[in-house]
Amino acid sequence: MLSASNLQIRGEFWAFLALARKGWRIDRRHPFFLTASLIGMLQWVLPIVLATIALAGPDNAGLDNFSRLAGTDAYLAYSVIGATTFLWTSWLTAELANNLRFDRSLGTLPTIWATTTTRFVLIVGGAIGRTFTPSVMAVGTFSLAWALFRFPLEPSVGPALALLVCSGMATIAVALPWAAILLRYREGYLVVQLFVMGAGILAGIAYPVAVLPGWAQWLSALLPPTWMIRGLRSALIFSDLRDVVLACAVLLAMALVYGAAGLVLLHIMDRAARAKGELEWM
Repeated sequence: MLSASNLQIRGEFWAFLALARKGWRIDRRHPFFLTASLIGMLQWVLPIVLATIALAGPDNAGLDNFSRLAGTDAYLAYSVIGATTFLWTSWLTAELANNLRFDRSLGTLPTIWATTTTRFVLIVGGAIGRTFTPSVMAVGTFSLAWALFRFPLEPSVGPALALLVCSGMATIAVALPWAAILLRYREGYLVVQLFVMGAGILAGIAYPVAVLPGWAQWLSALLPPTWMIRGLRSALIFSDLRDVVLACAVLLAMALVYGAAGLVLLHIMDRAARAKGELEWM
């Protein structure tokens, strides 16, 4: 016989899968969204790539300083990896953070949350299904950029995939506190957008983090996108396995810390929302 706790865990797991399937089906029913998103992502990446080419100058005359700071002269690969990784993580963060707001707008937000596990399932389950689309878009955008510019790569596929898994876990974790805030404060999504854009500036999309002021470098080290970009560059440009392992370790630590903080904050905001009677506010 299974204990009640084991039965509950099984129920939560199947509920999680059901919510993820629902999230994917929502995107699948709107194929135009995939096309428009791919064009939009490429539209974001191209200006960064063209700006990098412009800074390199005629005959790559301006590359010396960049190579000294970045440790490579593969400036196109460097900027494309940074831009597409930032797009991927920012889209995932927005999807996860805004999931409750999305369900609340549809009038489908459940109101009986019995346990912390149930809260986690409700927040992450539906959003996970919708994260498939940005993942496909990021791969598609990177592939198109490579087809256009044919920049050289030295990929370590296994470490890169492991880094992506760690990155996804850290992204879920850092989105949980924002999801909790949006549960209580309906217009908090504006602050989420500010956070996402600020993280992009600090993460070093097209330049080494080392060129930032000291205080900005300190903040940058606290953000998952910084380590995602660093790890993927190590896997795809530098073939530096030790740096990939370091990035994965930091991202997993962030997943634990930010995830725990998010669940605590969710509990606080949930109680406050119920006290105000605004959990289903539209």
